[in-house]
Amino acid sequence: MQEAKNIEIYTLDYCPYCMKAKIFLDGHNVEYKEISCEDDEENFRKKLTEKYNLPDLATFPQIIINGENIGGYSDLIDKFGRGEISF
Repeated sequence: MQEAKNIEIYTLDYCPYCMKAKIFLDGHNVEYKEISCEDDEENFRKKLTEKYNLPDLATFPQIIINGENIGGYSDLIDKFGRGEISF
C-alpha cells in the first residue's frame, strides 16, 4: 500500500473528472498541488505522455503520487478502493 504524501494533479478548468478528483481529495482532507494546464493544454498533454511513458496521449486529470503517475480520476478511485493508496 502506498501512503499518499506528495500529490500533484494536472487539471483543466472545464474538466468534470478534474473537479471530481479534487472533490474526492478535499473530502479526504488530502493536501495536493494543482497544476492548471489551461493555458497550454496540448503542450502539457505531450509532456505528460512523454514523461510518464503513457501508451496514449495524456488525458486530464493526471494524478501523480510520490513521483508516480497513477492515472486519472477513475484510477484514483480504483486504487483507493483496492487499498493500494491510503490517505
